[in-house]
Amino acid sequence: MRGILGSFLILYIFCARAGVAAEISYELLFEFSTGTNGWHLEGRATVTGRAPAATDELVFRFFQGDNAPVTIWSVKEGDRDLPWDSVDPTAVVVFLSREEGQSFSVTFSYAIEVPPFPGGGYGTLAAGEGTVVVAQAYPVIVPWREGWVVEPVFDWGDASVADVANYVVEIELPPGWEAVATGVEEELASGAVYVRGDNLREFAFVLLAGHAVATTEASGTVVRSWFFPGHRHAGERALQLAGQALELYGELFGENPFPELDVVEVPLRKAAGVEFPGLLLAGEEYYRRYEEGRRELLFPMIFAHEVAHQWWYAQVGNDQVREPWVDEALATYTSGFTLATQGRFGELIEFWDRTYELAHMRNPEATPFDPLWKFPDGEGYGGIVYSGGALFFLDLEAAMGKEKLVSALRRYLAERRWEIATGADLVRILMEASGGEIEGVIETWRRGGRP
Repeated sequence: MRGILGSFLILYIFCARAGVAAEISYELLFEFSTGTNGWHLEGRATVTGRAPAATDELVFRFFQGDNAPVTIWSVKEGDRDLPWDSVDPTAVVVFLSREEGQSFSVTFSYAIEVPPFPGGGYGTLAAGEGTVVVAQAYPVIVPWREGWVVEPVFDWGDASVADVANYVVEIELPPGWEAVATGVEEELASGAVYVRGDNLREFAFVLLAGHAVATTEASGTVVRSWFFPGHRHAGERALQLAGQALELYGELFGENPFPELDVVEVPLRKAAGVEFPGLLLAGEEYYRRYEEGRRELLFPMIFAHEVAHQWWYAQVGNDQVREPWVDEALATYTSGFTLATQGRFGELIEFWDRTYELAHMRNPEATPFDPLWKFPDGEGYGGIVYSGGALFFLDLEAAMGKEKLVSALRRYLAERRWEIATGADLVRILMEASGGEIEGVIETWRRGGRP
């Protein structure tokens, strides 16, 4: 395993749009081999940063640990072995004393057996035919908020809560495969891929064998759509939809800071799409249905929603377990701007109304502002947090006006970019922008009703 910090001057120039705000950096190396039981991943991760407070321990998460168990071979500081303890399959405590502001650099060596699709969760760490999706397959140091933020992991919703970080990554490719990743990729003659990305909320990539690709440019961002060859019409439409959403949201809220956006068709389970900074995964099933001539509303909804996460989650982070509405409701509401330009806003409102009412009947005590644990087995989660949350923002829009609401969201982005925001942060800015006109709307929705 060779070092990977060199040879990035050119890539750094392209990544500089994102600025350099992160105080954490990851140096990652992924190597793959195949065996009788599937794909075997060997990883090395060096995590560097500064202690947020005086502490005797650092806490890391392998968020996919319940779906693909991790074997940790060693945890080191330089050449020195560090004591560590696996609290559960997703959490590792490394015992290292640091004063506030003191630097640390911890290196993990580990292995993961990548399960065949669907694996667990949405299929974001799983191997399918012609695709291997690798997300959250490395130790993420958790945020500090008067203590380490360690939320429970559920089978529904998103588990990750992470600060932005700068990434330098090497992916050793199996013969005949290519990699599409968050950040900017550079293929090497050795068969490896270098990737660099600044201010990334997390890192993910997909190994591909046999995908076709179409490319465009939208507001200075290179957009690529990767799809199975038999789904060319759907893949080209996905490219068009993603590019249009990027341009529209850039005009509404501010420039997209990431130089690339890859949209990749993959098998997914219990999700139509999944987002990462600069990388969107879209479900194979919806491409197939589009190719069959079914022009369902859900196909454009996937790209309108997931592109919105390049603002709400990738730039402004949040605790996706405790307050999923902060990014999901806002991304769903934002998707309406794109669907409106396609003449399908009326259909979208009907979809939000219908799915919210059905979810509310199944889980009448839950509100859009609730944490994941208020949705046992995921009951009503999508309809209440996504659709209900979007309807909540529509009610805010009706109360304060669209122009004021968009202006408030631009301010929210500017004030909390690259940070982890809370629902209180968002509500405060909305209240100030409206002069208090939305207080009744907020209280009614918090009580579980609709104005």
